[in-house]
Parts: sequence; structure tokens; C-alpha cells
Amino acid sequence: MKPLTDTLLCEVLDRMPVARLALRDFDDAPVALPIVVARAANALWSPIDGKPKQSGANLGRLARIERAPRVMLLFDHYGDDWSGLWWIRLRCVATIAREDHADWAAGIAALTAKYPQYQQTAMFKDEPIMVRFQWAGVSWWSSSPDAISRWVSSRRSGGPDALPGSEEEQ
Repeated sequence: MKPLTDTLLCEVLDRMPVARLALRDFDDAPVALPIVVARAANALWSPIDGKPKQSGANLGRLARIERAPRVMLLFDHYGDDWSGLWWIRLRCVATIAREDHADWAAGIAALTAKYPQYQQTAMFKDEPIMVRFQWAGVSWWSSSPDAISRWVSSRRSGGPDALPGSEEEQ
């Protein structure tokens, strides 16, 4: 299988509405949860946002990241047509970012552009905090050589799950 180009990877990162964050629990057990991410300043950004969460969930996520900052982000597509299945894993170092981070504004702008829901839902519930993911490695698989590029093309042309405000609606 040919390598995943940086261009195609960035197109996936810019269009995929959700990632799965895999990190380690306090007992080193694996933990995974869905998160929103946007690409800016050579990293991915995820807010600790105003969506409802279980009590203490934010604090737990941040404590886990501080304890073990090496995490993985998984982006995947599943469908009834198995010729279009694929996944991409990013091995990342996660850091807690606050408003004084040099790329804070770029992260906010990317999240706001990608997720119009932030016009109705507060970006932050309490103290503004984001997690910055700097990827250090990429691995991937697809069921056919063009599965990922077909998925990206379908998002450009307004296919299922196309993000509002993306190229196809402008």
C-alpha cells in the first residue's frame, strides 16, 4: 500500500467530525473517549468545552494526560460497503494549553470554523483549557487503495456527515 500523503492526512483531519482519544487510566488500563479536534499551528486542538459531562470527567481527563502525555488519536470510517473502510492512528504527545499559549488563538479559530455548534454551545464551561496534540507518528489501514481519498471526496461534494461551512456549502 502506498504511503498516506500529508495532504490526504490533513484533509481527513480537517473533515472528520470526531476522533477517539486513547489514553491510560490511573491503573494503566486503557481508556477511550470521543472528542472534537481541529488542526491549527501544526497540531490538533480539543477544548474542554461546555457540552454536558459527568462530574469530574474533565479533571480526570486532564490528570490522565498530565500523568501520561503519550496518547493516541483514532480517526476511522465504517460503512456497509466494506470496500470503503479505513482507519488512521496518530501517536501524539498531549499537553494542557491555557490562554497564554502562543497558538491559543489559532486553535480557537480552527475549532470555531470547523464546528458551527460553538455558536450555540459555549466553547468553555469554566476556565478556558484546551488539549494540544502534537503527532509524532502515523499508522493507517484501508480496505482498498483509494478508500480514504473516496471518503474525503464525498465530504467535498456534500456527502453524508459533510461539515457545515466546508467547501461544499460555500
